[in-house]
Amino acid sequence: MMESSNNRKFSRMNAVCDMEFTHPGSGAKGTANSINLSAAGILFRTKNKLIAGASLEISVKPVNPITPPLNALIEIIRVVPVENDEYEAAATIEGIKGA
Repeated sequence: MMESSNNRKFSRMNAVCDMEFTHPGSGAKGTANSINLSAAGILFRTKNKLIAGASLEISVKPVNPITPPLNALIEIIRVVPVENDEYEAAATIEGIKGA
């Protein structure tokens, strides 16, 4: 996926990690793999079909066990089908949650 950093407020950094998400309303859960992360957003891949506008609670689990997980509330802004029956989802980080 092509990415332009010209209009971004925050730099993105690679953050290839396992993550889990929960739909706050229904409690439905899913798994994903984060691709990159910034102070305001996250890009990830999942086999779960997500919908733009949906809110999710996420937990991104870093590879290094010393680094604590990122627990946050996100809003999906874009979902694009990609290979291997997966979806690439971009989301804004709406808030950080405590552990």
